[in-house]
Amino acid sequence: LTTSFGGKTRGESFHQGIDIANKGGTTIPAFASGVITGVGTTNNGFGNVVTLKDAGGNTHQYSHLQKALKKPGQVVKKGQPIAKMGQSGNSYSPSNGDASHLDLRISNSYGRYFNPLTYLKNK
Repeated sequence: LTTSFGGKTRGESFHQGIDIANKGGTTIPAFASGVITGVGTTNNGFGNVVTLKDAGGNTHQYSHLQKALKKPGQVVKKGQPIAKMGQSGNSYSPSNGDASHLDLRISNSYGRYFNPLTYLKNK
């Protein structure tokens, strides 16, 4: 965990997700069962992104990916591989090392972000 929820990053005074660092190409699992609602590249710094909507209406955004392994509309189960970790978009390393990481953000149906670690511990 390189940046916690609420932490400060180069571009944010309050990070609305968590950053998890690992080697580029590391497989990223779905942290919840749901439907893939989006796959693509953003122009807002997140780079390659996969979004998933869970049964509770929460949106999970996986960012800075090397590549997606799923397509919009696909149903996935928790633990199923959905992407490969990368450093697309505005990605940097706090320690000046490899910048490959996952930026995971979860928002509820009202668009409010909450701590992904709290969500993951309860699932």
